[in-house]
Amino acid sequence: MTLSAVFFAGQAGIVRYLSRDLHFIEISFFRAVFGIVIMLPWLMRSGVGVLRTSHTKFYVTRGFLSTIAMYGWFGSLALIPIGDATAISFTFPLFIALAGVLLLKEPAHATRWIALAIGFAGTLIVVRPGFQEVNIGVFMVVGGGVCIAFSAMILKVMLRTDTPDKAAIYQSIYMLPFAFIAVLFVWEWPTAEQWFWGFMLGAGSTTAQRLYSRAFATGDVGSIAPFDFTRLPFAIAIGFVVFSELPDIWTIAGGVVIFCSSIFAGRTESRRDRKKAS
Repeated sequence: MTLSAVFFAGQAGIVRYLSRDLHFIEISFFRAVFGIVIMLPWLMRSGVGVLRTSHTKFYVTRGFLSTIAMYGWFGSLALIPIGDATAISFTFPLFIALAGVLLLKEPAHATRWIALAIGFAGTLIVVRPGFQEVNIGVFMVVGGGVCIAFSAMILKVMLRTDTPDKAAIYQSIYMLPFAFIAVLFVWEWPTAEQWFWGFMLGAGSTTAQRLYSRAFATGDVGSIAPFDFTRLPFAIAIGFVVFSELPDIWTIAGGVVIFCSSIFAGRTESRRDRKKAS
């Protein structure tokens, strides 16, 4: 999950750069198309038979939810700084953990909820609702987070029988038709440089998704989700180095709180796993 956070932060940086000249829906189309291209070597090595699945309806639903979530996330990156968008996106683990308890009947350990509450408090420090004007990009991030939570529940169910790589390629396959229909209304022919970064976006996003799927295959949703908080320092670094977006003291303070919640979650979940093993 931590390594996927690195690639997701890189994805955010590419989207932020491309959104200067391209519509976020067209950028989303790049992610879907090149996500499939990056998975082709794996598909050729494994054979077409590896795509056999009994979860087609689940994959189609997840493709639709992932497309809506992608529009919310990519659209927000065109409106607000990358560090702020990333910090606000840390409401995602809260939605995911809550959905895991309600839909998958996962155990609701007190320490798990404490870690998520601390991380969410850190996000509120960054956003500071009521103390500054809330950009529409904030609502786009949160809306995308709700879609991601439901998508994560579907992913968890499918990973009981399907491999993480199969889930990753099917996500891109079923995102493509939804993204294609939307891009017809905003298409502008990209430059060679934009094609290159579009390819890198697909490569980075798919790699992040493969790592993300593997993370969810290893344990409870609620115990894995808090490690997604590590995206913030990576995103802040990219925002500062590439876009000269220096985070304010509130973003840094919120990031520290979020990081502490990740450490707390990791240690408590590790101790619980050792107790179960013994």
